[in-house]
Amino acid sequence: MRESSIWLVGLLACVACSDGPTLPVQDEPGSAGARWATWVLQDGSVLRPSAPPAASSEQARLEIEEIVRLQSRPGWEAEVRRWEGAPSLPWTHQTLDLLEFYWPLLPDVRVATPARAARIMALLHVAQYDALVATWDAKYSYQRPPPFVADSRVHAAGAVAGVPSYPSEHAAVAGAAAVILSYAFAREDTAEFQADARRAAESRIAAGVAYRSDVEAGLALGRAVAERVIQRAMADGSDAVWAGSVPQGENLWRPTPPRRVSSPFDPLAGSWRPWVLQRVDAFRPEPPPALGSEAFATDLNELRRLGTERTARQGDLARFWATDAPSTRWELFLAEEISRRGWSALRAARAQALLSVAMYDAFLACWDAKFHYWLARPITADPRIATVFATPPFPSYPSGHSTISAAASEVMAELLPDAAKTYHDKAYEASLSRVWAGVHYRFDVVAGEQLGSRVGKKVVEYGRRDGSAFGGK
Repeated sequence: MRESSIWLVGLLACVACSDGPTLPVQDEPGSAGARWATWVLQDGSVLRPSAPPAASSEQARLEIEEIVRLQSRPGWEAEVRRWEGAPSLPWTHQTLDLLEFYWPLLPDVRVATPARAARIMALLHVAQYDALVATWDAKYSYQRPPPFVADSRVHAAGAVAGVPSYPSEHAAVAGAAAVILSYAFAREDTAEFQADARRAAESRIAAGVAYRSDVEAGLALGRAVAERVIQRAMADGSDAVWAGSVPQGENLWRPTPPRRVSSPFDPLAGSWRPWVLQRVDAFRPEPPPALGSEAFATDLNELRRLGTERTARQGDLARFWATDAPSTRWELFLAEEISRRGWSALRAARAQALLSVAMYDAFLACWDAKFHYWLARPITADPRIATVFATPPFPSYPSGHSTISAAASEVMAELLPDAAKTYHDKAYEASLSRVWAGVHYRFDVVAGEQLGSRVGKKVVEYGRRDGSAFGGK
């Protein structure tokens, strides 16, 4: 550690006197990040790369010269800025853009159903997080000073994390993301994912914070981590084909107008493998109110009244939350917080993994209940109900939006205690939006809120045991 402290003092001195637009990185965990608990890897050391080139080697000299040449070219800062900040965020946004492309293709192309969209985000963020923990293990095993510390001709551009440079964290995240996206969106031009990964990784060379050998090691490490995540994904049960049939009976689900999709979305999602929950039915809600009961009639009559009493604001909020993948709203909320607060690579990736896992596990718990009870949608009980948009093609009870939003708000409150009320309020708004839209009974959303909160708290408990400095108070 003495050697580390010597070069770190030098690094800070370089930053202080740099002419470049250097910025601080908040909440850098240092060597402790190498010991944070991982999701798929046994620990951060299992894929440790071989040692980097020695500082006195010809390869290191040539790599320094490459950086000097890059920084002498006009316009080199543009690519650096494009990939600046927490390295996971550009890939989050790219994945959300891809999901948005696939939503209009539903129900014919079922890449971006609610549960499958959440699954993709969880795979992406788990892979990025595990890749970063493995990167931190290697960084503090080899203690390689970054190029701008090694040679005064190299300038550090953008944020400086104050960590060893080998391997590159941007490269590790990019390598992992490209592999996950190639798996999740196999219809796309997967070569472009790899090209984006290369651009993201090499931007750190021009930034003066990584050698080429740092980048190559990071890309390889990220890819290796992602392959392990995909091995798990291929055995999670999501490829099972439903061979069942829609049950027949009073107040049981049936296809709803206008498209009357006969095959509901992901009826087997309740059997997929969760990340944190031991059993997806552990918190299964009690049965919904029976048709003809006072409780059922009360909530049905509320929906009938909304046809004439719905306010403009209620309609607007119903449409705001009316995404085919409600988890994506929460992914964006967190991405905005990470950018605004300037979180470090590891802290950002940890937060994103916890949020995505909570929503994925919540979807599984919700879908278990939906296809256990097979409750008909309100429009089936009364075709005169005026909905804001078409009713989604799967059973009513409990509400998916309510379940995943409650789970998400528990994690967001843990990650952002100063904004806990804001996100609990958003979850409540998301939940009520389904009643305002006319596609859910109030008892659907209440059950979803309770279910999601219990799932979210389980994920929070998991996060508090992961060894990070941000495991809750």
